[in-house]
Amino acid sequence: MLWIGVWLQALPAVRWEGWQQQLSQSPDTYHVINFWATWCRPCVKELPFLEQAYQQLREKVPVRFWLISVDSPPQGSRQAARLLAQRGITLPALWLAEHDPIVWIPLVSSTWVGALHYTHIYPLGVGHMGGFESAQEVVAFIVNAIHEAKGRPSAAPDSVWRR
Repeated sequence: MLWIGVWLQALPAVRWEGWQQQLSQSPDTYHVINFWATWCRPCVKELPFLEQAYQQLREKVPVRFWLISVDSPPQGSRQAARLLAQRGITLPALWLAEHDPIVWIPLVSSTWVGALHYTHIYPLGVGHMGGFESAQEVVAFIVNAIHEAKGRPSAAPDSVWRR
């Protein structure tokens, strides 16, 4: 194991279908799921923006953020854990233990082709392909998706928690 302030272990492994069933048990929560990899520079660049967006929204919106590493086995989950620790990212992180992307990608979204970086809001079924350049962009994406799902026009981020 590696010591970087804490003992680093591999990220917990998850299979998409089983994990999706767990997510569905909290229907009042929006799950912002970011698919990323350590070798994807734009993915790594946006990690702090996701962390900051969560800090801005967590008291205002029933939201959880998840970082899903798609790094290759056998060392992928350890490399992802190491990178997150080095960058001070504290969002919950998992390693996607799926072998055939042709099977699990359509389960996430029928419109996502599997390219990184991708952020998906469950259960809304809304996805964002490409990176975010700021925490404000992340917040705006989430707020607009929630408003559209509720049949309201897009709004400023601080109005999302007005139900």
